[in-house]
Amino acid sequence: MSLLDKLTSDMKAAMRARDASRLSAIRMLVSAVRYVGIDSGEMSDDKVIAVLKKEAKKRREAIEAYEKAGRVESAAQEAQELSIIETYLPQMMSESEVRKVVSEILAKGQFANFGAAMGAVMRQVEGQADGGVVSKIVKELYQ
Repeated sequence: MSLLDKLTSDMKAAMRARDASRLSAIRMLVSAVRYVGIDSGEMSDDKVIAVLKKEAKKRREAIEAYEKAGRVESAAQEAQELSIIETYLPQMMSESEVRKVVSEILAKGQFANFGAAMGAVMRQVEGQADGGVVSKIVKELYQ
């Protein structure tokens, strides 16, 4: 079963269960995936995951903005949507796992600059780690 099929079946299950908040979040995800699929045609699981990551990033940014503005209820709504999105995303590497990979890669090679080091690390952890976390650790360890 593809990820888009799973989203669709979970949307139907949320309808049957009358779970309005889950239904709303999943409908938004299905809509975003289908919108991207209009241009690219067939949506593979990798493309669906890329859309889900983009939506998760939007939610993280919205949570931060709402918290700065003191809008606690809106931040809570976005956090709830984020938790639903994260159930469909693959498990990300922990910060300690990323730190281990970064230190191994930096020990192996001589990199001309920070960008080259980031590129090497991101090729290794592509799809498994958040870019912000990787960037923070590479900045920390790259001397």
